Amino acid sequence: MHTVQTASGEKEKRYTSMYKKLRSYIIDNNLQPGDVLPSEQTLCEMYGVSRNVLREALKGLTVMGVIKGCPGKGNIIQPFSVNELIDNVLFCAAQDNTEIIAQLLDVRKKLELAYMKEAYRTLTIPDIQNIRAILERIKKEWENNIYYHADDREFHMALFSRIDNAALHAIFSSIWDIDENFQVVKKMQYMGLTIAKHENIVLALEERNQEAFEAAMLVHFSSGKYAPGTKSKDLTFEET
Repeated sequence: MHTVQTASGEKEKRYTSMYKKLRSYIIDNNLQPGDVLPSEQTLCEMYGVSRNVLREALKGLTVMGVIKGCPGKGNIIQPFSVNELIDNVLFCAAQDNTEIIAQLLDVRKKLELAYMKEAYRTLTIPDIQNIRAILERIKKEWENNIYYHADDREFHMALFSRIDNAALHAIFSSIWDIDENFQVVKKMQYMGLTIAKHENIVLALEERNQEAFEAAMLVHFSSGKYAPGTKSKDLTFEET
């Protein structure tokens, strides 16, 4: 069957190809942070592409945190950052797509439950005292009708803070960023219920009761914050 390549599709194909060539150039030449890519004119001549196609490819590398354009210097290779990489990938994937956001929140839920045993084992007494302090701050904010997203985030990040896994922390952080302004009005209806579930988590930690901690975590996520694959009007907000 004959396939017709549209103008937009052809442009995308050229951009993708150029993006991969630039990525290979960086790897093949072992470019390090601080090194500078050849000039745009040189790259256009090297690969036989227009400046527009090249700039789209360079923009892709910039979004991924691989390079940074500096006036008068050119495109400079940046130090690798797993946080920036994951943050950019998830942000670009989500945008305003409610189904993707719901799926990401489901990923966070499943990761928290998967790592909760390790979280329990690694938390120290000072860590637990800090988690209690965060929860008490949340309670005061809620009493004053303040949306406590930032402290809710800090609460959950603190639970897993001792786990030595930079990628895990980056994924958690990025998903919390995406969730911050998503359906706030609907979420506000259930924030009071969430505090009670947080209290059970903290009590279990304070009592050093792993079974109770795991049970409290399961209850916290029992109904799921959002059901993946549903439309925005059908999303439920019983958990945060």
